[in-house]
Amino acid sequence: MDAHDQTITLMDGRKLGFALYGPVSGQPVLYFHGTPSSRLEPQLLKVYGVDLEAILFTANIQLIAIDRPGIGLSSFNSGGNFLSFAEDVKQLIDQLSVRACSILCWSGVDRTHWQWRINFLEL
Repeated sequence: MDAHDQTITLMDGRKLGFALYGPVSGQPVLYFHGTPSSRLEPQLLKVYGVDLEAILFTANIQLIAIDRPGIGLSSFNSGGNFLSFAEDVKQLIDQLSVRACSILCWSGVDRTHWQWRINFLEL
């Protein structure tokens, strides 16, 4: 399976798409893409000659880039909101066995970031 084209099935049957960058054993960092974009956004660094994989391996970071509902490989959630997306992400990190992580986000995801912190601060 391509590390950049992965999905999990959520408890309600929808799919959540994500991509893994960097070493599998690295410190996990959840990456929430800008608007509009997808889990593939980190690959844009190649255009500028930046080798993201090399940087992540050097820093021992595993970047987990997640498609928002209705974007990329993620199913649309007709009743979704920022809280439901935070809950979707919680299911993902549980399936990936992530116990602690950092968050990296920008652009149109600031509310997702804060909803995540409010609900899952222990991570």
